[in-house]
Order: sequence, then structure tokens, then C-alpha cells
Amino acid sequence: MNNQNIPSQNLQSMHELTPRDDDKKIVSEVLKRVDQLIRKGELDCAEREIVKAKKIDPRNVYAFALEERVTALKKELERIAEINHQGENTQQAADSISPNTVTENLPLPPLLKPVQTELSTKSLIPTKPLPPFPLDKPIRIVTKDKEPQQDRVVDRSIELESYRKTLAEMWYNGALTVDEERRLDELRTILEITDAEHEGIEKNVKRECYKNVIVRQLSSNPIVLSDVKYLTDLRNAFQISEEEHIQIQTQLMNVIQHKQRNKILVIDDDTRLLELLEASLEENGFDVTALSTSDEAYALLRKFVPDLILCDINLETSTMGGFTFYEKVQELENVQSIPFVFLSGLTDEVLIRTGKELGVDDYLMKPISEQTLVSTLRGKLKRFKQLKKIVGNQVPTMIAV
Repeated sequence: MNNQNIPSQNLQSMHELTPRDDDKKIVSEVLKRVDQLIRKGELDCAEREIVKAKKIDPRNVYAFALEERVTALKKELERIAEINHQGENTQQAADSISPNTVTENLPLPPLLKPVQTELSTKSLIPTKPLPPFPLDKPIRIVTKDKEPQQDRVVDRSIELESYRKTLAEMWYNGALTVDEERRLDELRTILEITDAEHEGIEKNVKRECYKNVIVRQLSSNPIVLSDVKYLTDLRNAFQISEEEHIQIQTQLMNVIQHKQRNKILVIDDDTRLLELLEASLEENGFDVTALSTSDEAYALLRKFVPDLILCDINLETSTMGGFTFYEKVQELENVQSIPFVFLSGLTDEVLIRTGKELGVDDYLMKPISEQTLVSTLRGKLKRFKQLKKIVGNQVPTMIAV
């Protein structure tokens, strides 16, 4: 077939990129120009080019990384300009001082002969301007003081955090593709990430992404931790060692067990009984916080929400007795609806009636058997969860009406 018979327009269309590939190519060229402009120190022009790139591809991680780098460099330039400006002001002030005036007007110490000295402005400040800001290599600024000379390295946390976010996106579902590795190499060059920095960040990212995949699977398949083949394949995908897997699995099991344990806040000024209550409830599967005063408990409840409060009435070492403490708790919106149970050795019928009239969920008498206490608390927690579920299901209907 004669190629001359094919219209030139058709020949061109055979080699055209798709719109998406074309956009990537354009953005890549723009970002290369940005990197060159940064190295030349033309930061304003670099910013304008970054805006163009973000308009074409708003989610391009390289554009965001370069934008953060430009911002950091401009801030450092402003700081250096301010140092230069302060130096010029000091120079002008020194030039306006007359050496004779300085030495003539100063009072002389006793027993010392006057010595005529010449004040040199060169001893006050450097007359040479600061060296130009290096944009094509890691930023190091040397400061001279009365103390021994030290190098101060500019914080690179912005570049490192940008790189970490990119790695987390790429490792989200497992090992990197060839294209992702190529893009990552380009970003490492742009952000000047060292091998040591890369290895440290990537190791933490892989562990975190591996753990997150398991957590996502657990929400839909609770027995995933016992599926040996699945975990082996997953470990290989994320390049996780057997030791790292055991550490992560232990962390997840601890979190799961902790979440499943009901949190009980116990308040009693009898420290011996408090220890016994804490040990007994812990053995029966509760997560216990034990305090000896209602004042400590009230301060804690402002930032901590237990599943149930078990409290004595006669709290002699506190500023608030049990009844007052209960009323104060009802003023805290975050805990006012959780079960509240009194456990007291006071058998006065008036006190018992008063406690129940306040609205507490139960009033238990000391001494009490471990089985009775545990059963009562579990019953209260179960009932509370049922009521919470009912109320939660009714809220959308009420809003709709």
C-alpha cells in the first residue's frame, strides 16, 4: 500500500497520545522547568509554573512537593534579607559615632590612666554582604558568635513529609509497579532525598500500610489473622519479615482486645478495697481505672469517657461526697448518660432512697460477692448498649418527620 495515499492528518492521529497521557507529558515538562527555575533562584517564576501544572493535574504529588519547597526557600531568603538589613542598620549607626566622643564622654575607672583608643567600625560588623543563597544544594548556613562556630542545618521536614505521603499512596495496596518506581526516583531527585532518608521512611511506610490492609480486612473478615496463606502473600507484597509480622500482629491483637473490654471507673477512698475491686474486675474482663477521690475522677471525666462509673458515697478524703459527685457528673455532656452505680457500706434507708431518687442506675450494698457485682455491672452495660442502639435507630426517623 502506498503511504502517500494516506492523508497526513490520519498519519498524525495514529501516533497521538490519549488526552490523559498528553496531560501527563505537559505537566512533566512544566515541572522540569520548575526545577530548573528553582536552581537558578527564580522562585516567583517557579511558582507561576507550578500553578499551571496544578490546573492541568490538580492531584499531582510532584507539583505539591515542589510548591512546598519553593515556599520554604522563599521564607529562608526573607530571613537572610532581614539579617542583611539589620547589618546595614548597624553599619550606619556605627558610622555616625565619633570615636573622640565615645572616649571623651565615658567616665574613667579610678586608678586607671586614660588611654586614647580609636573605635574601628570594622570590629563591630562585617562590611562584606552575605554570600548568595545556594539553591542547587542542601541549605547550610554558618553563624559566627561568641560561642564556638556551629553549622545550623535548615529543617527539611517539609520535603521529607511530602516524600512520606507519596510513598504511603504508592504502597497503599502493596509492592510498587515499574512506573511507580520510576516516578519515585524522579521525586527523590527533585527533593534531594538521600538513600538513608529513603530507607528509613520506606520501612515505616511499608509497616504502616501492611497493618492498615489487615485492619481493613478484619472489619469484613474477622478470621483473617488465622489465614496463613493470605498473610504470607500479603507479607511478600509488602516485603515484611516474619519478625515484623509478629510485632504488628501482637499490636493488633492488643488493640482488638482493649477495644472489646468495657472501661470501668471505680472511686473509693478505702485504698485496700479499691485494690481488691480493681483486681477482681480486671480478672473478669473489665478495663479498670481506680481512683481514691472524686476530685481526681471529676478532672479525669472531662477528657475520658468510661462505659460505667462505680462510686462509693462516703468519700471522706474528697471535697465532693458521692451524691454531689453524681450531680456534677450529670453536668458533663460527654458522660451524663453512661451508667452510674453506687457501692456503699451505708445502710441508712434515707440515704439509699436519696441515691435512687437522684437517678442513679443502681445502689449496691457492701459487702458484696464478686459474682453479684460482676453480673450487675454486665447487666447495666448490656442494657445501656441496647438503649443506645434503639435511640440511634430512632434519630433518623425523628429528623425526617
